[in-house]
Formats: sequence, C-alpha cells, structure tokens
Amino acid sequence: MKQNGFTLIELLIVVAIIAILAAIAIPNFMTAQTRSKVARAEKEMQTITVGLESYYVDNNEYPPENFDSPQNEMLGGLYSTPNLVKLIRLTTPIAYMTSVPEDPFSSFFTNKINQPYHYASLNDYYYPGNTFFYGDNEEKIVCSWVLESFGPDRSPYPYEFPRYDPTNGTNSVGNILRFGP
Repeated sequence: MKQNGFTLIELLIVVAIIAILAAIAIPNFMTAQTRSKVARAEKEMQTITVGLESYYVDNNEYPPENFDSPQNEMLGGLYSTPNLVKLIRLTTPIAYMTSVPEDPFSSFFTNKINQPYHYASLNDYYYPGNTFFYGDNEEKIVCSWVLESFGPDRSPYPYEFPRYDPTNGTNSVGNILRFGP
C-alpha cells in the first residue's frame, strides 16, 4: 500500500519560495505605507492651507504663530504656543476647518502621540521680522507662513532643506514643507 504525502525536499522548496516572496513583498509594502502617509500629509496640509487663506480673507492677516495663551510653553528660554493651539483657531469660533489634522510622521518624536503639523507665521507677536520669511532660507522662498511635516526620514529639525522629494525614493531626506501664499 502506497502512502501519499509530501517529501521533506518538497516542503523545504515550498518554504523557500514563501520566504523569497515575503522578502520581496515586505519592503514593497513598507514603501507603499510611506507613500500613503506622504500623500495624506500633503492633502491635509492642503486642507490647512485653505483654512489659513479663509482666515486671511476674514481677518486681513494670517493667524499669529505665537500669542498670549494660557497653554504657552517655555522652550529653550523662549515662549512658544503649542501647534494644536496655533491651528485650533481655524476651527473655532469660525470653522474654517472641522478639526486639526495630525501629522502622520510626528509620533516618532512624541512618544507615539500624534501632533498637528508645525505652523509658523510671519505674523508673530513675540518674534516679529523673522528673516526666514523674507527669503533667508536655502531655497530663497519669500512667504507669510509655512506648514511642516517631519516627513519619512523622521528628522526632528525644523524647516530641513532640501525638502522631501518623493522622486528620490521614500528614503529621501528632508521635511515636507508647504509655504504660503
């Protein structure tokens, strides 16, 4: 009587094929995840841009980066308004946006708690005349405000140049930046 079954060689070949497929698929999956987060960050920054421009239309100025608030923090000897407080003004009392989106890359620096995108403005009560907004940056960009995501390289440095460029692959250095107007 003949018994049907797989030989050890056949099982080893199947396991080897599965391992090779997994070695190919996992990096592609991780790249797709990164591209998805970049697309999400860019779309959410576009939504914030619409809110900032709507705020400007109503107030003839962009929201200040820092302002007198009970939530202000002392960072490096300077007062700073947390990003959530900076952007919450776009949701209340007039709803230019329904909620403040969170940067998908920020959790790497904040103990796995996502934070809003970093917002900086030329209209800053505490530090007026910041030369960054007058073109004193690597790309010589003149702007009134900047939004920033840490990007997939997870660099905590603000306004890192060169900007993240997805054409250089998902391991490209730099932060995702959006300047306005």
